[in-house]
Amino acid sequence: MINICCSGNNLYKSFNLVTGIVPTSAIRHVLQGVKLEVREGKVKLTATDLEILVRCNLQVNECIGEGGVVLPAVRLNNILREWAGNEEVVFSVDSGHCVIKSKGGNFKVVCEDVGQYPEVHSIDIKGFVEVDSGIISDMISKVVHAASTVKAKAILCGVYVKVDKEDIAMVTSDGNRLSYVKRKVSNPDNASMEGIVTVKCLTFLQKFVSDCKGVIKLGIGESQINIVSERGEILSQLIDGRYPNYGDVIPKGNDKIVEVKKDELATAVRMASFMTNEGYRIVKFVIKSGKLQLITEVADIGRADLEVSVVYEGPEFEISMSPDYVLDVLKTLDNDVVIMEFGGGEDAVLMKAGHEQLNVIMPIEM
Repeated sequence: MINICCSGNNLYKSFNLVTGIVPTSAIRHVLQGVKLEVREGKVKLTATDLEILVRCNLQVNECIGEGGVVLPAVRLNNILREWAGNEEVVFSVDSGHCVIKSKGGNFKVVCEDVGQYPEVHSIDIKGFVEVDSGIISDMISKVVHAASTVKAKAILCGVYVKVDKEDIAMVTSDGNRLSYVKRKVSNPDNASMEGIVTVKCLTFLQKFVSDCKGVIKLGIGESQINIVSERGEILSQLIDGRYPNYGDVIPKGNDKIVEVKKDELATAVRMASFMTNEGYRIVKFVIKSGKLQLITEVADIGRADLEVSVVYEGPEFEISMSPDYVLDVLKTLDNDVVIMEFGGGEDAVLMKAGHEQLNVIMPIEM
């Protein structure tokens, strides 16, 4: 017999979080549930799709008994959402049923045997580094847009994460663009680790730390990544394979340096894209002394010709790029001024915002 009493808001926030990992369909029906465990007065909620596992510590007002049960995730989440504003919600678990009571009524829900729920454990994590949760979340936001969505390129569908000495770096590339960001970590043991992490895991991590600021511990083994915080932990399978040498993609000899205000460039690129269509997403960038001209022309749509002031002194040249790729980069930049480094019309473009973040965009041949 288990009895738990907690606030409706705390219960819903935690339950809704772990429900985000529950698969909509599964070979094993028990995976569509959330495991509730009570041990030594502590309550944990667990969900897994067998690739990612999340354990969330639930803050309770009162807890009596020990044991576990598997709760129907979607059905219970709907109930708890309606009661999120209630001061108290009471759980009573006994003989395969869970009775949920709060102001306005009660529900008796059929549950599943906790013994049928799969056990997933860390198997090869040997060490951890510490980093601020807000920094990790910000790093993820700056690179996920460049990950491939083509399943045949499984390695490029993930985020390459590397820890070396006092630095943690994240890299993504879909073959047409690349994003890279680096930050500092606390690494007293001087551990080195690397792996290709799924985008699903990292975007879920952002939700996991969104209202739980502070330091998290991160460890990467041969096949898993483990993130631990006061709120709980995430354990995820890595993508198997070796990430390409991204350093070879970053251009080294681009000698045409253009400085432009981020907001002005974003507005011009967005407006230029209005005169493209789904089959022809190309904007021509014509760089001249002191100005950048953006041109789009599609036969059955029309033409756009826009101009932005820039800091540039050098020969005139032109290059064509996807407006979507450029806008994706601009959304991630914190600086008001963007530095764009060009080689020639056929060379990759380097976009920088400080020495710890850079983006590479391949040009499009007209």
